[in-house]
Amino acid sequence: SSGINAEWPLRPGNCPEKIKRHTTVIFGNIEDIYNFHGKIFLFDLEKIEDNYNVGDVFCSNIANFDLYTTYCKNKPHSENFLSGICNDAFLKQCQRDLNHVLDLSSYLLKPVQRIMKYNLILEKLLKYANPRDPENREKLQIALNRMEGVPRYVNDVIHLMGLEGYTGNIESLGELLLQDNFMVYISGQRRPTTRQIFIFKHAIIFSKPAAKSAQKPNSRKISVAPQPVYQFKNEVSLENVGLFRKLADDTANTRFKIEVFKKEKSTDCDSAYFTFELALEL
Repeated sequence: SSGINAEWPLRPGNCPEKIKRHTTVIFGNIEDIYNFHGKIFLFDLEKIEDNYNVGDVFCSNIANFDLYTTYCKNKPHSENFLSGICNDAFLKQCQRDLNHVLDLSSYLLKPVQRIMKYNLILEKLLKYANPRDPENREKLQIALNRMEGVPRYVNDVIHLMGLEGYTGNIESLGELLLQDNFMVYISGQRRPTTRQIFIFKHAIIFSKPAAKSAQKPNSRKISVAPQPVYQFKNEVSLENVGLFRKLADDTANTRFKIEVFKKEKSTDCDSAYFTFELALEL
């Protein structure tokens, strides 16, 4: 962090205006992350002894880790801007004066890498925790369970940012519960189609990778490049879903069957609209 902080004010008088105007795009909320770790998280960790109650420290600060979500949402924009000024003389001079082997973009990747490592740390602490202390082991397990959701949510949000063509209000759909690539088997069609599906609390959104996405996106890995682009295809309200269950012969928990209903105006009754299966692409 010190390298990042030092690199920016090194030559403020010579800093190009185009860089000054885009400091928020370049750095995002990295200062907030720095303050959280330096003034809150580290302080809480230093108050404990022998790694005891580390789990409590993580759990009590779980909301602050949302700072990483904000940072990662901005990271594609930062990468895109920095790629256009990678040969800027001012940045090159800063790198030489600080004897940095890595460029600014590489340092700004550190928070993204860090959020992926907390789970590994907690796994290690849990592995070597005293088996005769079930209370501490339980706290570490709770912390691990909660922290595992942080990078997953960050990843989900980044992929949702790549959805194009949806004109509704995303916020009204509720919490984003799941996003991934699925093979969709629609009743009446012989062949399945690949869809990127976003399952919210109140609706399901179907989309497909846009033509300009030359490479199939990895929906399980946090992307720091310009976010994947998905073209909106359809939305199904969960109020109209009559059945959402795992198939009986699915031992891998990767296939689901969904029946969607629509209300018939003449009878005011629900009738089957279409049925489709979802198979998670592994």
